[in-house]
Amino acid sequence: MNFWDKFKNLYRLPATFALFILLLSGLILVILGAFAAPGFVTLSEILVFVGVGIALVKGSADLAEFKTSARLKNFELQAVIQYLNDAVIIYDPDFRITEFNRAAEALFNLKKEEVSGLKVSPESIRLPRLKTLIMVFFPTLAPTVTQISSGSPQIVEIIIDEPALKLRSATTQISDENGKPKGFLKIVEDLSREKQAAESKSEFLTVAAHQLRTPLTAIKWVFETISGAAGPEIKENAQKGVELSNRIIKIVNDLLDAAKIEEGRFGFKFQEADLSQFIRNVATEAAIVAESYNIKLNFVAPPKPYKVKIDPERLGIALTNLLNNAIRYNSSGGSVTINLEEMRGGKFVKVNVRDTGVGIPENELKRIFTKFHRGQNVVDLEPNGSGLGLYITKNIVQGHGGEISVESELGRGTKFSFTLPLSFSLVPKKRTLYD
Repeated sequence: MNFWDKFKNLYRLPATFALFILLLSGLILVILGAFAAPGFVTLSEILVFVGVGIALVKGSADLAEFKTSARLKNFELQAVIQYLNDAVIIYDPDFRITEFNRAAEALFNLKKEEVSGLKVSPESIRLPRLKTLIMVFFPTLAPTVTQISSGSPQIVEIIIDEPALKLRSATTQISDENGKPKGFLKIVEDLSREKQAAESKSEFLTVAAHQLRTPLTAIKWVFETISGAAGPEIKENAQKGVELSNRIIKIVNDLLDAAKIEEGRFGFKFQEADLSQFIRNVATEAAIVAESYNIKLNFVAPPKPYKVKIDPERLGIALTNLLNNAIRYNSSGGSVTINLEEMRGGKFVKVNVRDTGVGIPENELKRIFTKFHRGQNVVDLEPNGSGLGLYITKNIVQGHGGEISVESELGRGTKFSFTLPLSFSLVPKKRTLYD
């Protein structure tokens, strides 16, 4: 805003307008006193003072109207804030609370009088009554946090154990006409009922999956027994039964893992490991599947070892998912290649899994890591599948402090890549859910 714009804004204020008239009148009197006749000056003085009086009266009336309008607007704003269904908290740049509506009082079990003017800090979490409120102000202190948006407004979801709450918080900056921060507005939505409904659904899936897994394992064992003792024709059918049992068990296990991820029970047991040796172990198991599909599986070992902090079981699930997809949706006689490359100045290592398969349509790449998504060309090749494998893989990789990406060309193949931190300090210390 330039000087002239600022002057015009100042001039519009009632009190400033009256002062401006007074100064202008004084200037006119000085000029008239210096150059005009005495009689004319006297008449001019009377007119000027009458004009000043009128201006002052008008300025006072305008100022009163301005104050009344401001109070009315403030009252309307307060009424809107107070009767919103979501909790509203306004605080200044020093984290001192200036507004706390009725929904906030009910959600945090605190009275407005208790928190008005209160300056909050992470250390305030030691006070039991403020614990939930402080977790909303400082989400990293919550047991589970999911970042929805890092821009403006900043949106996060947090899950609190005691009391059992799932909250979505949206924070935006309040600025003056010059863009200078005056404070912050935080709107907190209680998603606990949605969480309870999701938990009920998840619990149902967990129970159903557990109930299915035991008899499926028994059926698989029966097929394996028949396959080992029967004649050629029966053996072939029994082997198909084993393969189908394995597929169904895989779907059941995916459902269980997805339920654990959503409930925050999909924990990690990190340990130091040699990445090349870990990949060799997983690739050795996948090679059996690759051979049955007539696919050549290669691991290009790096020239030097990479020490990483991983959960071998969990990361094994992620890498196996990528390898199984690369093998299953490949062309007979095709290949799958695994290689490593150092990233970001040696802070990360990238694992690439490249195949020569059917590829993924461009319009489906953005949804490839979402729950239950399966590309149509993949469904045509392999009707059975949970659509959860890549969703689980993404959460496992990001739970290790890495990122996962995909590049694909339809009919020519796909490359999945994920990174792992080489610095152990970059491995997350708490569980975060990624949608």
